[in-house]
Amino acid sequence: MRPRDVLLATLPPVLWAIAYTVAKPAMERFPPLFLMSIVYAATALALYRPWQLRLTPLWAVVAAATLGASLQSALIFSGIARVPATMAILTVQSQVPFAVLAAWLVGQEQTNARRLAGVIIALAGVTLVVGLPSSVGESGGLALIVLGTLCWGIAQAIIRTKSQDSGARLMGMMAAIAAPQLLIMSLVLERGQQAALFQATQSQWGAVAVLALGGFVAAYSIWYGLLRQHRVDQIAPFILLMPIFGVLTAHVLLGEAITPVVLAGGSIILIGLILVVCTPTAEEAVETKPLPLDVGNIG
Repeated sequence: MRPRDVLLATLPPVLWAIAYTVAKPAMERFPPLFLMSIVYAATALALYRPWQLRLTPLWAVVAAATLGASLQSALIFSGIARVPATMAILTVQSQVPFAVLAAWLVGQEQTNARRLAGVIIALAGVTLVVGLPSSVGESGGLALIVLGTLCWGIAQAIIRTKSQDSGARLMGMMAAIAAPQLLIMSLVLERGQQAALFQATQSQWGAVAVLALGGFVAAYSIWYGLLRQHRVDQIAPFILLMPIFGVLTAHVLLGEAITPVVLAGGSIILIGLILVVCTPTAEEAVETKPLPLDVGNIG
């Protein structure tokens, strides 16, 4: 990967960590699926342009939105409600190996032992940063989270192989599909939506805006743009930076301490990412073929 793309790939985890930390007040007020439907609706308003020609097959957009946005959000947030926070954060990182595996099965991407070793090393670093689970009794919640990360991984493989639109335009189309899907799920499964709308404070609405604009509009536009040009097993491991940036954000904004164990875990994650980024496969050593870029219609 070019240094510029490596730098860009670090931005989504930074934005996600900041957005989710800042958005904590909103998550306390809004039912989770309802909150995500609002976030995706705001994302669609910012990015979706229905008059622009769609280049990606419609089935691929619908599948990616349903798997990588709606079902992922529903499953993961439902699982998080049943397990301790540290266990949830650690389990969510399973989306990285799932994405690499799905790219191999769905997208026919080949990988190698050194790159897979980098993913495993980085996951070990995540375990240090987040902490080992304190119990294993919440099997139902863990199963929901794992299913959600599996859905996300399959969606990444579909996007990598089928997307022909810019990252921003693809995210806009996916958000336009995911928003009504999540709203329907919220109305069926949740309560308190009307109270949340009328009782939310200005700071809570501001948190929703940060989550939507930073964590979705900006972060996913960059993410899906990179995914069109690079292999899944090159891009997905950057997600493992989220715990590091989450700890740093909590330290700066909330005053939480950074321990030596966290520093050690962060160093291990970086070592694993170096192996992922700097280890070409045999086919990459011969020729790198990014997916066609629609330069003239970004956004």
